[in-house]
Amino acid sequence: MDLATVFADLDRVAWPELGHAYGPADDVPGLLRAVTGGDEEAAAEAEQELWGSIVHQGTVYEATVAAVPFLARFAAAGVRRANLLGMLGAIAESADEHGLDQPGAARAAVVAQLPLMLPLLSDSDAEVRQCTAWALAQCGSAARPAGWTALRHRWDVEADPVVRADVLTACVLVDRDASEALRTAGLRATEPPPVRVAALLACVETGRPWDGELAAVVAALSPLGPHTAGGQWQREPLQALAVDLYERGDADAAIEVVVSALDRAVEALRDGADARTAVAVAEATWAAESLALRSRTAPARLLPAMLPLLNTPATAGAVITAVRDWGEPAPKAVPALARLAQGTDELADRALAALVALGAPEAADLLAQRLADRPHALKAAFQLTLQRPPAPLPCTPALLDTVRARLSAATADAVTPRKRQSLMVGGLATANEPVYLAGLLAGWGRSARAAIPELTAALPHHAVPVSRALAAVADAQLDPDAVTALRACAGAGPRSNRQAAATALHTLTNDADPLIAVLGPALAEQSGTRDQCVQAAASLGEQARALLPQLMALLSEPAETRTTIPAARAGLAAAAAVWELTCDQALVLPMVLEGLTWATDPWGHQTANRAAEVATLLGPAARPATSHLLPMLDRSDMTATAAHALVAAHPGSDRPAGIALTDLADRILESVAPGAYLNSALTALEALAALGPAAFTPTQLNRLQTLANGARRIVGSGIQTEIIHNDSEFRVVARRVLADLAH
Repeated sequence: MDLATVFADLDRVAWPELGHAYGPADDVPGLLRAVTGGDEEAAAEAEQELWGSIVHQGTVYEATVAAVPFLARFAAAGVRRANLLGMLGAIAESADEHGLDQPGAARAAVVAQLPLMLPLLSDSDAEVRQCTAWALAQCGSAARPAGWTALRHRWDVEADPVVRADVLTACVLVDRDASEALRTAGLRATEPPPVRVAALLACVETGRPWDGELAAVVAALSPLGPHTAGGQWQREPLQALAVDLYERGDADAAIEVVVSALDRAVEALRDGADARTAVAVAEATWAAESLALRSRTAPARLLPAMLPLLNTPATAGAVITAVRDWGEPAPKAVPALARLAQGTDELADRALAALVALGAPEAADLLAQRLADRPHALKAAFQLTLQRPPAPLPCTPALLDTVRARLSAATADAVTPRKRQSLMVGGLATANEPVYLAGLLAGWGRSARAAIPELTAALPHHAVPVSRALAAVADAQLDPDAVTALRACAGAGPRSNRQAAATALHTLTNDADPLIAVLGPALAEQSGTRDQCVQAAASLGEQARALLPQLMALLSEPAETRTTIPAARAGLAAAAAVWELTCDQALVLPMVLEGLTWATDPWGHQTANRAAEVATLLGPAARPATSHLLPMLDRSDMTATAAHALVAAHPGSDRPAGIALTDLADRILESVAPGAYLNSALTALEALAALGPAAFTPTQLNRLQTLANGARRIVGSGIQTEIIHNDSEFRVVARRVLADLAH
């Protein structure tokens, strides 16, 4: 195919009338021409720009559909074949469509180009064959029958093990039923390991019952990861295998697969560690971590198999992480962790952090002995104070003395000018240490009053964390020096420091004047932190009446000034505060209605949820918002707040806004699915509680019982190291709600 044919009709496309990620697509013709140019650097740059505009982060557009024929022609003509086939596959794979008249139009455009793509399955370049198979796989069943026939023929003749494995995977994705014989054939010992691993994964993905043959393949090929190197489907095979088994309901098989892999890794270590053993350990421990993040019962079965890895420093790290993050009692791990904690390296620090997380009795004294070089352990101790409910380390005399000394040293470092250390090479620990030390003291409360001199000395240098600590540790009557220091800090310096000190002062003395003096001017500023300032004002309760003019002024600002999410949330926070002070519907309701319009914005669900929460405060006064709230019930990320607001707007009704309470319970329960964030899951529980016992059938209570006590974790998103603790918090609240509703 010559380039004249390739570019036929390029200029007949009305590109400026089509859109891509950055607006009108009038730049696409130039980029397409540059891709075929002789300047390699310019061609590569044009290709990257096409990725960024027509397949932006996996999203496809009108211009994407129009560009597909030209991309296929380029590949068929020998231009950047592997790369452009990859782009075509990404286009076919995308379910994130923007501005397309017909759903699936981008994939259909790729399918229409199969006559140009299929011959590339026979290309002399192995990478091109791989990328062609991958692109066909992204078309799924739409590639049949021609795509299936071509892939099946390629399987018969392909000699490259990695390409052959990818062809097998593509066959399964294009025609699951017709590929059954290939999956079985791929497991044979005569096939190369990459093919056997691909067949193993395909068997599990397509629902084949776990059996001895599949387990034998895993044992024979372990570790599996090296056999997938170079393939188009980049994945951790053991982890993928275990997760697939678990997600399809074979939890016991999933756990047993990983336990067996851990046992093999431990046995290999006993025979002598080598590079292959290290891979096996990493593969098995990563699969174990993935299961622990999904299953509430897996950690108790996985951890015993991991504990022998603590005996080898090179493999102890993964076990330490598991002990620290899984929340699983592990008394058998304590002696080994204590031994490791006596060292001088980072592993010793992490071992002590695990002991701290376990609540081991010896953790406090070990931390006191080496606090200066135990940043991970100090962070772990600080995090215990943030748990709900907090569970700080014991305030032993030795640890309290050491914390005081370290806080003094951190203050001295802040006073003495020195070269700033890069955050990437140790500076982060230095910056965080005062935060963690102050947080640990705050967690101890009045038990740490002996540290008030160190806290007051540190206040000018670390105002935010130290103010919080003084509010928890000091007594206004017994510690006048702390009160004086807070007043001084609240009167001068950056606003964030003044606000922190004024907030602590209010906690200690109930004197709101310093905080009002800080917040008043801040409420008039158009800044991203105004939302936080409004919330701080609202926390004053009746004392916030002095700020009512500023809060009302914020509500009266034109809606055009609230086009950003922070500005919209500041307005909603002001609406909540004004309602608590005035109960004035005329002032507050317009802001609520404005906030609910964010429900139609692609990124506006959190703002709309906040508006629904304010509507809940209004109760019956929010009934005019009903027409906005009803559509939100159909969005799982907004169902709970909308249902709660509707119930509040129609108190005592068994059909708020015409919807039966039992139906609302169904919708809320359906919105709580594995993988949720903690806050959204807790919001759903709050909404369920608001419905009252009469709303629930026995079946619905059983569903709530499963959420509270089932083996599947519900919280699955957020900071990975906190997911298991967050899910435990969800379970506590879910059990409480269940008990209330069941009576």
